[in-house]
Amino acid sequence: MGEANQVGGHQTAVTSGEHPSLAGTFRCPARRPGLQEPDAQAVGPVFHGGVSARIIARERCSLKSTIRIAVEENAMSAVMPAAARTMQITKVKEHIGAIVTGVDLAQPVDAATRKKLYDAVVENVVMVIRGQAHLTPAQLQAAAEMFGELMEDQNRRYLVDGFPLISVLDNFHQDSQGKPAKVGNNATWHTDHTNQEMPPKFTMLYAVAVPDKGGATSVCNSRAAYEALPEDLKQKITGMKTENTLISSARFKIANPDILRDQLESGKPPTIQPLVRTHPETGTKAVWFHKSKTEKIIGMTPEQTQDFLQELTDRVTQPQFCYAHEYQKGDLLIIDDRQSLHKAGFDFDHSQQRRLYRMLVRGDRPY
Repeated sequence: MGEANQVGGHQTAVTSGEHPSLAGTFRCPARRPGLQEPDAQAVGPVFHGGVSARIIARERCSLKSTIRIAVEENAMSAVMPAAARTMQITKVKEHIGAIVTGVDLAQPVDAATRKKLYDAVVENVVMVIRGQAHLTPAQLQAAAEMFGELMEDQNRRYLVDGFPLISVLDNFHQDSQGKPAKVGNNATWHTDHTNQEMPPKFTMLYAVAVPDKGGATSVCNSRAAYEALPEDLKQKITGMKTENTLISSARFKIANPDILRDQLESGKPPTIQPLVRTHPETGTKAVWFHKSKTEKIIGMTPEQTQDFLQELTDRVTQPQFCYAHEYQKGDLLIIDDRQSLHKAGFDFDHSQQRRLYRMLVRGDRPY
């Protein structure tokens, strides 16, 4: 007889096929893979008081099976890290977005769960993990590192104390002239850091303080948008190259003066990038650029470039390809930069704070 458990007031064996019977002992037939639970005919003619006990036997076998499954599930739950026991990933739209609940990034996350999260970002382009407001900066950085090696943000003006890989985006920040460091009217659709030879593959934004309404980060699937382009336009942009700098000369008049000064003082030559990028993990293609950092498309003037990129932007940012995420405190938003464009929303009461921590996962050379 196997180990016994009390279920509904009855002592029931859960590790062998034997059950105490009303008139003796019967054995539930072993369940073979692919077969249903044994029926009463298979149990044998057990009688008590002139009444067939086949139904009782069948119910006992079924109870044994139910208990066995419960024990197995409990055993699996016992070894599964607490971080992911109730994790759910819910798709937001056909082309973009996923919401993750039931995971605690302050706890250890096993390799299988990490892979599910990573794959969900790549598949859905953007993913938000809810309910992480309790994370310390150290725990936040450790969670971000599940997705790859972090890289320094090229904007080094605002960092979390003691954590040089976590930068701060805050509407209360001011530039050297005492003006807001970010102006909503200047925000453009972009992918991050195209002026670097190896820009990030993921951008992560963690909500520390959020306004009552507005201030969303909008993300568009530029892979799906590319696939929907007319064939003649696909052919036209295939092979196009962009020259990328810290800030395009076409935007000097409205640029943040501190960024403009950095650009003029750097003396760094433009970084050449493809306008259509191939995703290194899926092999799919996407329209890929940072409008404010593109000095020009090779063969066009800066002004022509801005006009042409705006035409592409209008195609990429169609509603079916985009998701606008309005933050809750503790949200961790993860964007696959290799197949998307994103933009910060400034449609909120600027007397209220919008404070995000940003982390960047190191990428590879675009092609």
